[in-house]
Amino acid sequence: MKEKYDVALVVGTRPNFVKAAPLLEYFEENNINTLFIHTGQHKDKKMSSNIFDDLNIRNPDITLETPTVNMNEQLSYMLEALDDIFNKNVLSRVGVFGDVTSTLAASLAAKNKKIELFHVESGLRSRNMEMPEERNRIVVDSISDYLFAPSDDAVENLIDENIDSKKIFSVGNIMIDTLKKNHEKIKNRTSDILEKLKIENNYFVTTIHRPSNLTNENLNNIFNALNEFTNKFSIILPAHPRLKKYIDTNSIELENVSLVDPMSYIDFLSLVNGSTLVLTDSGGLQEETTFMNINCLTLRNETERPITVELGTNKVVGLNTENIISEINNSLTSKLSNEMKIKNWDGKTSERIFNILYK
Repeated sequence: MKEKYDVALVVGTRPNFVKAAPLLEYFEENNINTLFIHTGQHKDKKMSSNIFDDLNIRNPDITLETPTVNMNEQLSYMLEALDDIFNKNVLSRVGVFGDVTSTLAASLAAKNKKIELFHVESGLRSRNMEMPEERNRIVVDSISDYLFAPSDDAVENLIDENIDSKKIFSVGNIMIDTLKKNHEKIKNRTSDILEKLKIENNYFVTTIHRPSNLTNENLNNIFNALNEFTNKFSIILPAHPRLKKYIDTNSIELENVSLVDPMSYIDFLSLVNGSTLVLTDSGGLQEETTFMNINCLTLRNETERPITVELGTNKVVGLNTENIISEINNSLTSKLSNEMKIKNWDGKTSERIFNILYK
């Protein structure tokens, strides 16, 4: 006898968990029978399981053993495994989040079974097709039945791609639902890392994980820029496993940079909350720093979150050492507005999605 579910939510990486947590909670509070699937794309305990404790998310109903291999092999494994799950259960809908391999796999598996698909965080575009995330976003949006966009620019991107406007809904940024819910906890916690590293002065938080940045040239450019500021600021770098492996394999020199293990969601954002500046190649962190009024510099040549640049909370600075140094100096003398009002970044995105799907 097949189990019947109203919806399956599929996650695979830490940012997926942050986006899925408020929707899973809202669905279940409103008696939506939800199958919660974790592909296992992030295996590192610090990158995944801590998030369940941090955000009080229940354990997934199903956790796959996706191997840590290249993207094509991961995609193939997930497609086969999810196809089997979708065969064994009766599902009305599948919901996916963001732009990772798990997102693409679940979307293709659902549509191949003629299951209705919704994509949370639709319409973000970097215009850089070299990024696997960009390819994933475009494919998933092109086959989704409901496209839940976080901002007006995302809606415009979808309309420009000739997607039926009846499928597009501007619902706000679901990451802000999670951030708002935990904001007091984040503000009131002091990160253990500061004590462990004996850091008493001002500090920068840096995160680097995108494959395009994991080259000797790009990393050396970034670290050479940061070295210009280590006389006045500590540099804390919570290392994604991909970055740590690259640094170890290629013997990258880290002078005056504190490389630390990945941190839990609350601990990491409490560290960010106390920082002078964040330098990152992450998409979600550009949004979180915008909400928290922390200056952010994006270590890439483009962003799929242009709204953060328009607000002045984030600047895309590229990977040239002199330019990064110049932009760090600029950010240290500029203040952010305390009035970060972005349409629908109000903690009610999950409620809007529920109302569209089930009211």
